[in-house]
Amino acid sequence: MIWMGLTEKNLMRIWPVKSYLILASIALGCAGKQQEDTYQTWEHYRASKTAAQYSGLSSINKDNVHLLQPAWTFHTGDKRERTPMECNPIILGNTMYVTSPQLDLIALEAASGKELWRFDPEPFGVSGGVNRGVTAYTDGDKTRIFMPVGHWLFALDANTGELVAEFGENGKLDLRQDLGKDPESLSVALNTPGIIYQDLLIIGSATGEGYNASPGHIRAYSANTGEFEWIFHTIPQEGQLGHDTWRWVEDENYGGTNNWGGMSLDEERGWVYVATGSPTYDFYGANRLGENLFANCIIALDAGTGKRQWHYQAVSHDVWDYDLPCAPSLVDFPMDGKTVHALVQPSKMGELILLDRITGEPLTEVQERAVPPSYVPGEVAHPTQKFDQGITIVPQGLDSSYLTNISEAAAEYARAEFKKYRNEGFYTPPSLEGTLTFPATRGGMLWGGLSYDPVNQMIYVNANEIPMVLQLRSLSENQEEGAFNSLSPGQRIYLSNCANCHGADRQGLGEAYPALTGLKNRHSRASARTIITGGNGVMPAFSGFDEQQLTVLLDYLMEVEAEGPDGEQEVIEAPLDRYVLQGFRIFTDEEGFPASRPPWGTLNAIDLKTQSIKWKVPLGEYPELKERGVAPTGTQNFGGCVATAGGIVFIGGSADEMFRAFDADTGEVLWEYQLPAGGYAVPSVYEVEGRQYVVIAAGGANRLGTPAGDAYVAFALPEE
Repeated sequence: MIWMGLTEKNLMRIWPVKSYLILASIALGCAGKQQEDTYQTWEHYRASKTAAQYSGLSSINKDNVHLLQPAWTFHTGDKRERTPMECNPIILGNTMYVTSPQLDLIALEAASGKELWRFDPEPFGVSGGVNRGVTAYTDGDKTRIFMPVGHWLFALDANTGELVAEFGENGKLDLRQDLGKDPESLSVALNTPGIIYQDLLIIGSATGEGYNASPGHIRAYSANTGEFEWIFHTIPQEGQLGHDTWRWVEDENYGGTNNWGGMSLDEERGWVYVATGSPTYDFYGANRLGENLFANCIIALDAGTGKRQWHYQAVSHDVWDYDLPCAPSLVDFPMDGKTVHALVQPSKMGELILLDRITGEPLTEVQERAVPPSYVPGEVAHPTQKFDQGITIVPQGLDSSYLTNISEAAAEYARAEFKKYRNEGFYTPPSLEGTLTFPATRGGMLWGGLSYDPVNQMIYVNANEIPMVLQLRSLSENQEEGAFNSLSPGQRIYLSNCANCHGADRQGLGEAYPALTGLKNRHSRASARTIITGGNGVMPAFSGFDEQQLTVLLDYLMEVEAEGPDGEQEVIEAPLDRYVLQGFRIFTDEEGFPASRPPWGTLNAIDLKTQSIKWKVPLGEYPELKERGVAPTGTQNFGGCVATAGGIVFIGGSADEMFRAFDADTGEVLWEYQLPAGGYAVPSVYEVEGRQYVVIAAGGANRLGTPAGDAYVAFALPEE
């Protein structure tokens, strides 16, 4: 007998005979339910289409997790400097599907890690970048895997790895199509997998964050043929709802407002839930004054047609890069004496937003409060923002009482630096002198999402509690109206598209974002061009630059003086002045540790029945601080956690490159393992022939700048 994926022998070992008989009778009564309801498999990104990120398996539990050991390790063999792996593997039967640092799609035996086949996208002119997983679609006895790389979406036979010729253009779709603009001018990718509804593949996109970013509309395609089916305009077109929430400026580009973190699906109702990010430019919006629907929104769409059912905007006229970074999780829990069909949306603002998923109405008493104005020329910050949108995980706003206490020297330095910046509470806009923002664009919560235990109505989520400095600079420093002639054309393109990560002065930002000064001594012009157009590591591909833009940008990076056709420096006219961020800067002490009071990274348990935090513990530690006797501080973290029916929460994510198992009831660390590289991904939990495994991508690098890796490590209990 096989029940819920457990063999009879394994079931007898776990439960006493009496319990086994009771459970077997329950199984007969539940035979008509979908297997996904029991959370025994991991066939979707984040486990289920509801984004539960939970496993109902319990062979590994609190009593034996200390015995966990590597069952197998698979090395992809293609890591390079700073290449990440954020993939959450899916498992179909005994086959696991993973992606590599160069975005090869690889099929493995799930029980052994043996490679079965590999698809290399490089012959199609794309490779590398960020990928968080793939989507499987089954029609009859045939299954295909959808794998995005660069601007291509490939459809591959799940058994052989061969392209499915009848899909799209000989097995692939150009993601730049169907957006209403010249495809050659767009830079579009898909970092997070799409979702299947019936025979439709519904996708979001990664669009870039500069002034020339592509639009982030939601699209659906036939999963069988690749035929375009519907579009929802996240940047409303003329005549559509929300168009009047933007101030439109002739010749300005309007981009972003994209779903880059995935979607969830209420299959019974036929609704797909989409969370969107900010419009571009992320930190300055003089060209887009207004509330900017459907940016920073949770949107319920009819999955079959794309028709809007409702929307909820969490941030109006975002100038903080407060994207809603992942799919909302669909949950049911008791409230006021009845079961609420809800969704929970993690946010960079440090809140778990709670909404009725049928109506879109908040489940808490949301307050609209006045917030500080912007003093940057041209900018008009929205006068109010929403507060108390759900359950607050991270304090909102940084004051002098919340500065670091790891040493007196650190505290003194932080107090002195604190006085230099604008800081009038949460939602203080970016400024020319620099604004302290807490939580900031690194969260709060990020793309790793949350884990929802449907049995106990518990949520587990990791968070960052790190302040940042948002400081703007003008692209026309001489302030002549409409003129950009104080900067070379290449420098203007650089500041508009690259300065967020590499800094306005090209000095880089730690190990994660290298300095670009002296680039001509490290790269040829050809190799620099390849990196720009193809991407590298967490850097996206900028395939939308035309030849002239590429030439002047490379001239600037290679320190070649650019001249116009008459020998004079070219003057570029623009309808509006532009301001750009001087780089993603964490507010730190003199040693580089966050200048806020620890913990800086946390794992949190939230009881939905009471809407309160049950426990909060630091996630990770810095060895150098541990040696000084500083209590665990937690670290900046990326990836997500997975709770299981065994009473465990598994998570990597931390800068110390550890993989840990926490007690779901208390937050106690029950087991930990030093990974070969940082595990900045969501682990997957699965079972093959009665043996339970947990696997995580150990790809390192990422925005933490730790060494890159190429390993998938699967753990299991020792075989009897």
